[in-house]
Amino acid sequence: MQPNIRLFRLPMAARYAIQGMVHLALRRDESYCLLEDVAKSGKLPKNFLSKIFQDLAQAGLLESRRGRGGGYALARSADKIRLMEIIRSIQDPFPEQSQCVLAPGACSDAKPCVLHESVVAWEELIRKRLEDTTLAEAADARRFSKEAANL
Repeated sequence: MQPNIRLFRLPMAARYAIQGMVHLALRRDESYCLLEDVAKSGKLPKNFLSKIFQDLAQAGLLESRRGRGGGYALARSADKIRLMEIIRSIQDPFPEQSQCVLAPGACSDAKPCVLHESVVAWEELIRKRLEDTTLAEAADARRFSKEAANL
């Protein structure tokens, strides 16, 4: 049996950003949630998540409030936030300077390697899917997988 090989990997910060925001989207009430609770629920490193949530708040995706009853909340409805918007607020997952595996520094549109066209098409497909998918859809998928795991 072949091992499950995955070629596309989001940067860790982008994955944590999505996981943390999904946690907030899954909350039934609209109250603020403590960073510690988000980190604990997703088994995410609190200090790293704190930096990520600061970036998300600065990008206008999260609201933060200090003091009693404070924490983080979505700045907009989950169906108005796209996954690519979350990712781009952290970093570009498709840097223009990415290197070809077969011909580092030599592969380009003008001088493509044997995989070039396939990789470019694949990246465009992933980018479009991330642009089209809302946080609400990601939260629904997470909710469904959790419920299925409990059956």
